[in-house]
Amino acid sequence: MNIHAYSISRVNGPGNRFVLWTQGCSKGCNNCFNPLTWNTNNNLLLSPLEILNIIKNFEVDGITLTGGDPLEQSDILELLELLYNLNLPRGIILFTGYNIDEINKTSLRDCLNYIDVLIDGRYEDNLRISSGLKGSSNQNIFYFSSKIKENELLFDQEVEININNKEIYLTGFPVNDRKFLKDLGVILK
Repeated sequence: MNIHAYSISRVNGPGNRFVLWTQGCSKGCNNCFNPLTWNTNNNLLLSPLEILNIIKNFEVDGITLTGGDPLEQSDILELLELLYNLNLPRGIILFTGYNIDEINKTSLRDCLNYIDVLIDGRYEDNLRISSGLKGSSNQNIFYFSSKIKENELLFDQEVEININNKEIYLTGFPVNDRKFLKDLGVILK
């Protein structure tokens, strides 16, 4: 799998989460928060088993897969099967630019058996919202288990700032626009 980055976070879903950003997205949504994840050039290549072994090094309640678009990774089903078997109490959240109808028309529908929450749909800048995990009001949240309750995804948007190797990284759902953050020298994940 082509990975952009990974981190531990408390703002990408409920609980202490392992967040995996995949590298590669064909959607190109206007004002996407993660345009650095669009290109498909090899970044960090890891097998699903290698990702699982990295996750096992952390104490986490759940996993959030985002991107890029995780459903554009050829090994996504294998990874989801491995992660699902961890049986984490806060489950697996997957973000994708595909909508549920597009997913159900392809073999990607099998991925839905191994996630607890799906946040679907392309980001629409003119429909931006500032609460919860959705970026725009056209996106939908689907619950496939009882591990995460609807009210746990309704919160004020938050961010985490981390410093690593003299670089500042931001994750979460900021209200500030990308240009303002870039002018501050923040590297956006």
